[in-house]
Amino acid sequence: MTTFIGIILGMFGISIMQLILATAMPFIVTEIGGDYLYSWVFSSYMLASLLTIPVFSKLADLYGKKLFYLLGMGFFAAGTLYGALAPNMENLVVARVIQGLGAGMMIPVSIALISDLFPPEKRGIMIGAFSFVQLIANLLSPILGSVITKQLGWHWIFYITLVMVLIAILLVALDNKKTSPTKASVRWTEIDILGGVLFGVFCVLTVSFSDSVSKLGQLELTGVSLLIGAVAAGLILVWNESRHKDPVIKLAFFQTKVLRRAIFSSLIAGGIMYGLVTLLPLCSVSLKQNGFKANESQLLMIFMIGTTLGLIITSRFINQLNALFPKIIWGLSLLGAGGLYYAISVSNFVLFNIVTGLLGLSLGGIMATLLINSQNAVSSEDRTVLSGLVQLGRYLGAAIGVTILTSILPEVSQISGAVQFLGAFGLLVGMYILGLANELI
Repeated sequence: MTTFIGIILGMFGISIMQLILATAMPFIVTEIGGDYLYSWVFSSYMLASLLTIPVFSKLADLYGKKLFYLLGMGFFAAGTLYGALAPNMENLVVARVIQGLGAGMMIPVSIALISDLFPPEKRGIMIGAFSFVQLIANLLSPILGSVITKQLGWHWIFYITLVMVLIAILLVALDNKKTSPTKASVRWTEIDILGGVLFGVFCVLTVSFSDSVSKLGQLELTGVSLLIGAVAAGLILVWNESRHKDPVIKLAFFQTKVLRRAIFSSLIAGGIMYGLVTLLPLCSVSLKQNGFKANESQLLMIFMIGTTLGLIITSRFINQLNALFPKIIWGLSLLGAGGLYYAISVSNFVLFNIVTGLLGLSLGGIMATLLINSQNAVSSEDRTVLSGLVQLGRYLGAAIGVTILTSILPEVSQISGAVQFLGAFGLLVGMYILGLANELI
């Protein structure tokens, strides 16, 4: 339990750091300038995480999850301290890169550690408790972001996070339970570092391609170059993994139905989750035009609370659910996406809120199911790698889904009716159809 509490506290600090920083960024830019690097404060963190998750997920399985959890948290702590002392935006971006490197090391390890700490019958409950941290972070972050920034200054966002991270490191480090590596005799030359790097490069090029296309609104030379690079990296990656005796990404994962479904579901769920986060605030603009007091943050709060409750409830009762459950919630979600568009079309604010909450519950149920079922389907030595793949799937899905969605959505000043959201909801329905098809195949 000492290790579990340390993991929970560390993830709480990291989660709340991300959300509070988003709230505080306008104040930070006003004070230290560098508004041209505004988006890089967030994208640099994600790209650094994408680069480190594949390699360090494998190293953690080989040399000990606890070791790499502490190493990742140490990097994150160093980046957090650097961020608190950053005199300008350039240094703040560097700090975020260091934080991202640390997060890429320890986030997949966190889930795998929890899976190792508890037997299968308790694993769902504990992962549900882990998910509850996200709910608390979502609820507290807007309030804390405003209070800390206005009363203490934005630097204290980093200082307070640093304290939580250091306490988490101490709790995990002082736990007397010994954790031994799964393959202590493996040499560094036998580790598939090239595969991990190729996977990271593939992810970065894919995200950059999506970003380029969404910003330019068309496929130009830069986008073509990034696409060619992503395809080439992907092909070389498959070739490398098929010949390596201990690959960082086991192609056998994709031959097992449960794992293949989990990986593809995480990709789709990531696109849906962050797509709705992008879509719901714009829907509030349409609702306001029809006389409703629709607050953007409240709509997002309903969705996020629903998602977290779905994670918690499904995690708690996962052992009592049968194989039909994922298919049912994907099907209900598909109907819910259509119901959400109908609610906007007829300007039914109550129905809109109800469906938003139900979509959140369903998405949380999907994410809990794919996570727990996949963790239970592999041995301890593969859990961190699988957790990393699931996390990468969510990142890639989010990046691709959001970038395509933003190119379809109208600008705020041009929103005049529900028909302008038809393309965005069509894409959302398409993603739900893919999710359902993935479960049926």
